[in-house]
Amino acid sequence: MAFFKARQNTTGDPFLDHVVSIQSDDYTTSFTSVRALRNSDVFAAVRIIASDIASSPIQLVKNNMPQADNELVKLLNEKPNSEMDGWHFKFALAVNMLLNGNSFAEIKRNGEKVEELHLLPNSSVTVTQLDNGTLSYQIGDKKRRVKSSDILHFKYFTQDGLTGLPPLYALRDELKIQQAGNRTLHNFFTRGVSGSGILKVHKSDLDGSAKSAIREKFEEANGSSSGDNALRTIILDETMDYKTLEINTDVLKLINSNDWNTKQIAKAFGVPIERLGVENEHSSTVQSNLQYIQSTLIHYFNVFISEFEYKLKNKANEQFIFSTDGLLETDPNTRITNILEQVKGSILTINEGRSKLGLPPLDGGDRLLASLNFTYLDTLERYQLQKMEGTITDE
Repeated sequence: MAFFKARQNTTGDPFLDHVVSIQSDDYTTSFTSVRALRNSDVFAAVRIIASDIASSPIQLVKNNMPQADNELVKLLNEKPNSEMDGWHFKFALAVNMLLNGNSFAEIKRNGEKVEELHLLPNSSVTVTQLDNGTLSYQIGDKKRRVKSSDILHFKYFTQDGLTGLPPLYALRDELKIQQAGNRTLHNFFTRGVSGSGILKVHKSDLDGSAKSAIREKFEEANGSSSGDNALRTIILDETMDYKTLEINTDVLKLINSNDWNTKQIAKAFGVPIERLGVENEHSSTVQSNLQYIQSTLIHYFNVFISEFEYKLKNKANEQFIFSTDGLLETDPNTRITNILEQVKGSILTINEGRSKLGLPPLDGGDRLLASLNFTYLDTLERYQLQKMEGTITDE
């Protein structure tokens, strides 16, 4: 029996309470999800991807036609259970997967019908592989056993196909470097007397404790950490002499201008660097957005789609897809142009196009338009044949 994940103590957060222990050949370390979110770049990358996944409606396609009134689609997009809406359900699953490598949801069925989907905190799930190769999921303190067919288990990067690793695994050193740089900036702006200096006390022989006491009193009276005393006039008696030390501001400029760590974080998550605030001179916003969908987001979509189709789909001629219309339409004019082309191309009716724009339907707008410049080839051949036989005329 293979054991994959030991249960960890929970903080009470529904999807930010799991600690992932990661081992490699040369070191062992751990990442706490909540702590990782204190890094603004990690927070932004997770927010962008999870929001895009949650904001993209799931569709069930049958014979190449989306099923608008499908109950399972409504369950995923609108109300998976009585406590949570569809957007936050997908968002939480994506956040868990990005931070912890795995995310879980339990499927509640009534016979063959899926009635509810419940998000499971990572800390409450224990995964084991039985001797026959099947997976077993134990939930909660009472070790309630749930069969794998009733658990949605999402994982992006996996070595064994059974458990996942988060992008944070590849960012251990980058996060430490960025944290050290932020700490340097913090110390610079909170250090007493707005910078380092030397305080000389004349005609005295001070031990270590006396020096510490004088330093603390001096910084308390004149330092910036107290707030009220920042930038005030420094008053010394004849036994003291204070001299400021010149600070090499090039170090601070390097920290402020260094975007290498941000680029590494963007690379690990697959997010365009301009979305994390780094200027990209080599591509436009439209090109970057399209590349992000095609090279990154589509792979995250496929993680969810493969699990939905494996454990939720009932019919062979059905498939799940994520609609990316909202992500591709970067501005209102582009949205209107795309809808107009779909109406002109007989993909949408006039009223379907108007509904996408938030406009009321029109009488007679439920029929598909057809361009007189196009027709089916077999229709044209049949017309020409009938004309030759004299069964029809141009009149």
